[in-house]
Formats: sequence, structure tokens, C-alpha cells
Amino acid sequence: MDTARGAAQAERSANQVACLRFLADADEARTVGAISEGTGLSRPTVHAVLDDLLETGLVEAASPATAGPGRPARAFRFARETGLVAGVDLGPRGARAIICDLSGRRVGYAEIQPAKQADLSLIPRALQAAANSITPAELDLGRLRAVGVGLPGVVEADGRLRASLAMPDLVGLPVAELLAKELGQPIVVDNDIKLAALAEQRGGAGRGYSDVVYLQIGHRLSVSIVLNGVIRQGRHRLAGELGAQRGMRWTRNAQRGQLVWSVRPTSAEVLSAAAAGDADAQAELEDFCAQIAGRIATVLLVVDPEVVVVRGGALQDSGALLRPLATAVEQELVFPERPPFVASALGREAVVLGAVGNAFDRCSSGIYGVHDYPSPWAHITHELERTTQ
Repeated sequence: MDTARGAAQAERSANQVACLRFLADADEARTVGAISEGTGLSRPTVHAVLDDLLETGLVEAASPATAGPGRPARAFRFARETGLVAGVDLGPRGARAIICDLSGRRVGYAEIQPAKQADLSLIPRALQAAANSITPAELDLGRLRAVGVGLPGVVEADGRLRASLAMPDLVGLPVAELLAKELGQPIVVDNDIKLAALAEQRGGAGRGYSDVVYLQIGHRLSVSIVLNGVIRQGRHRLAGELGAQRGMRWTRNAQRGQLVWSVRPTSAEVLSAAAAGDADAQAELEDFCAQIAGRIATVLLVVDPEVVVVRGGALQDSGALLRPLATAVEQELVFPERPPFVASALGREAVVLGAVGNAFDRCSSGIYGVHDYPSPWAHITHELERTTQ
């Protein structure tokens, strides 16, 4: 009896997911006939599913875009605006916030800087700024159903920041718990680079691959790994934290994890100069790649990924980094098999996109009230495919 009831419930949930996904991808209201044809479900089944979804508020009746002679068929649309999901990327230099509707489409975005020192108060401020970015009226943050947060450092499973060179004042704080009390919504917190890797794997340069190594060269050098489509955390959530080895320095120009360059102030400026043909910048970059190649090669031999996604500056300058890096790593490897090195597709927004996507992943049942509804990664990252540097 219980088995039969469980099977019936699973079938019901699967039918709800099928109908909701069909409507979520549609730009207009759809009739029962169109939903039946698009999902392969019978009309009676579609009617029953729609009755359930109408009660949840995820679907509403609407007039079809077109109608033939006679009485128009009844149509339905995904009420994507009834709920919101947000992501925030918090770092020592400020915060980025993105707000998406239930279909994963971006409806608000903002970047803010701290007056003095960045702290947790920037997160609600960034969310409000993103809500205010919509004209003529701001978004109602009371419709938030979940918020994802990315932080620099080692983040425990319960959302506590265990260690962080970038934001030491937040170390030890139960970030998820504090924000949940303030915002009144479920909060999911993770390491910023791990979230960037997740976003690239789900909807960026690593899309279509299950095993991805993500390498970011910015103010510091960071690595994260996605295996079988899941962020590799490790038993103590230290996977990828190569800088945590005592006495280890990635390169000669690393000072307490921060990269210090000689020809230009930042890595992005070094890359830009190298791409423009500056011989000194090219030489420093080639030397840098030669220094990190051995450690990257070790990661590749341990993980054997399908692709390495590299973020190191503007997309148009990526070749200046990818070519010497791939060449230097190749010289460290005995076997000819090696993954391609590709430029990040999501750029500086990878973390905030990973944060909101992680919120969808982790809080799906609460967001939709439907079991096993897939996160809308295609919509979350779609807008950046043409515009992100």
C-alpha cells in the first residue's frame, strides 16, 4: 500500500515538474492542448496537474495569445513573478547582488561599495539596491524565497565562516544563521570561488562537462573543483584550498596570498598589457605561468578533469594568459592526454550567479513547493553569454 502510494506521489510530482517546466520556458500563456502536446501527458492528466499548480500559485489562468473562431480555449501561464530568489557576492571591496524571478530570469542587479570596511550589513543593503534598480517601481523583497551568499574563505556546511584572509573580521560568525534571522528567509552560504566554479560548470564555459577545474587569477590565485556536476567540498570543506599548506607560496610575487606584479598594479592590467603586445608584461606573465604550472599539473593528475576554466581578466585578453599557461602545464605532463584550457564565460559575475543558482539548488522544494523541480540555470546565466567580460 505504501509502495503504491509512494509511486503515485512520485508520478504526480514528475507530472507537475513536466508541466511547470513547459510553462516556465514559454513566453506566453499555453492551452491545455499545447501543454499536453509539449509534455506528452494526456489532457485529463494536464487538467489535474494544473488544478494542483493553480492552488500553489505557481500557475495562473490567462488569455491565450491567439485564438481561432468560437470560444477561445482556456490558457495558463507560469506565475514567475510571484516569488524571488537572490544571490549576493560579498568581498572586502564590496558586494554584488542579483535577484531572479522563479524562472531564473534576472529582474534586479546592483553593485555597492562599503563606506569603510565591508561587513554583513552590505548584504541587505545590496539586496535593497538590486530591488531599487527596477523602474518605475522597486521589487518587493517580501517575495524572497531564498538567498544564496558567496564569501571568501572556508565556509562550514552550516554557513559559519571558519577562516578567511580576505575578511578576517567575519571569521567565526554563523553567517547563515544571522542573515536568516535578519532577512526571514532560508540562507545558503558557500565559498565564493566554489560558487564561481559551479556557475561556470552549469551555465558558463564548463557547460556540458561533468568534471571541471576552475582557476581564478585575480588579487589572489584560487582553485575550485566540480566533480560529477557537484562542488567538491571534501571532508573538512578544504578541497581546492591549496594556499592552506603551511609555508606554501604559489609564486615569488605572492605575499600572504596576494599577487603583486611589477609591470602593472593588477593581474587584469598585466593581462591587458600583454594582450596589447607589451613585452615586459608578456615576459612577467610567462614567468608567472611557469611558476604555477607544476601545481596546476598536480591538480590535473589528481582530478583528471574534462576542462579547465580560467578567469584572469577581460575576455578579450584571455589569450594572453591561456596560451602560456597551457604551454607551461603541458611541459609538466608526461602523458599527451590533457584537458583544454578555456576562458571564463561568466567573468566577474560568476560568483553572484553561482550564489543565486546554489540557492535554487539547495532550496528548490521550499521555493516551488514541487518535489525535484530543476534549478533554472539556463535562464540564470543566459543574459551573460554575450555581454560578460
